[in-house]
Amino acid sequence: MTAGLILAALLAPAALGAGGPAPTPAPSAAPKAKKKAAAIPAAKPAPRARPAVAAAQKWICFYGGNISDRIWKDLDLAMVDPDNFQVPSTSGPVRLAYVSVGEVDERRAFWSSVKGRPYVIEPNPDWPSAHRVDLRSPEWRSLLHDRVISDALYKGYEGVMFDTLDTAEYFESSAPVKFAGSVDAAAAFIREVRAKNPTIAIVVNNGISIAEAVAPDIDGLLVEDLYTRCLPQYSECGPTPREHSFEKEKRLKEFVRKTGKPVFVLLYARLEEREKGWLKNAVRRSRENGFRPYVASPTLERYGRIDP
Repeated sequence: MTAGLILAALLAPAALGAGGPAPTPAPSAAPKAKKKAAAIPAAKPAPRARPAVAAAQKWICFYGGNISDRIWKDLDLAMVDPDNFQVPSTSGPVRLAYVSVGEVDERRAFWSSVKGRPYVIEPNPDWPSAHRVDLRSPEWRSLLHDRVISDALYKGYEGVMFDTLDTAEYFESSAPVKFAGSVDAAAAFIREVRAKNPTIAIVVNNGISIAEAVAPDIDGLLVEDLYTRCLPQYSECGPTPREHSFEKEKRLKEFVRKTGKPVFVLLYARLEEREKGWLKNAVRRSRENGFRPYVASPTLERYGRIDP
């Protein structure tokens, strides 16, 4: 070995460093995974309150097509026919859609699908084109739920006004065996609607026989013929005989006392009868008993008198 090679061999360790090759560093410990923070559950939205039917003082029941913006803005509550009524563009009252549950009219779009069905029982002789319906029928109730009510709510109505509930009482009183359970079926239907639609407003017309049974599920009662009565085919309206109104009045006052919910009274009078003493007396009696009157035309297709 030459002297140069010997010298290079002697110097090699120094060139690599005093301790020889640098030690391989120990692998560092794997970083610990950060503990995920517990997810904060999203706050549940507050349940939507039912529309304020109880506060309504200025109200109408109107089956015509149009009403002025001025009148509309002044109302608290409007019960209208969703198949006819054109809702004004301005903001306005709580809107309830008219729904007939104890009768079906030939003018309705779905008449062809129910005509001749076994639950369509008989014509109503007082109202041309109207037919009384057996509310115990699951088929009829499904149509009301899935088509009539759902369509009204889709159009933006905030609730429903159920009409012709007294058909159930009429059937059960006129043929107790054949139509047994009709009144209970009417009450059950109201509960079904409330269960499916917990935040809508429900007002029932002439449902005095089931009022207490469904009181938790409804927001008010509407009544006809309490102090006045009139049919479109008659030439005159007039006062309801006292003996016919006394028992109904008593039950309505008890309903208000127990539930605190409003009773809306339809007082029928033709235009030329609106200053008659019997109508003024009907308005007075309504107010004395804590009810809320509205003076209406017999067919409800003309605007009446709010807050008479």
